[in-house]
Amino acid sequence: MTKEIRNAASFEHILDEMASGFGRDARLEANKAGADEFIKIMKPKVPVGELRNVHGHAEKTHLRDSLVEVEHPNGAVSTGFTAKDEKGYVGRLQNDGWDATDRNGRKHKHVPGKHFWEDTQREAKGKVGQAVVKHLKSAMDEKVGK
Repeated sequence: MTKEIRNAASFEHILDEMASGFGRDARLEANKAGADEFIKIMKPKVPVGELRNVHGHAEKTHLRDSLVEVEHPNGAVSTGFTAKDEKGYVGRLQNDGWDATDRNGRKHKHVPGKHFWEDTQREAKGKVGQAVVKHLKSAMDEKVGK
């Protein structure tokens, strides 16, 4: 009694596809889904103030609206604030806090940070993972031909 695999060529093709892993596009799509979820959770936590005129330069965007995703060649996606208008610097000050100094360089009280980045990381941990897994699962289903 001989056992055989029907459609052996098709089965071998499926195994080859699975063994090749995920390509850059699949990783990028999955990581982008995770980054989107992270931004969706973080946006309401980022403090919003009025747009100001600082040193003769009027602010054009709120810190909340300057969240960006940066795609890397290996399919990774980083989330942060845009470098334009020094929003990354402002975001870090708002998040971590700062020591207030006057124009003479004398230090005053410490202004506490809001720690919205850390709060978002804690809250988003499972949700970001679920978004990434969902996209990777759909990419795997495409590979196997479901």
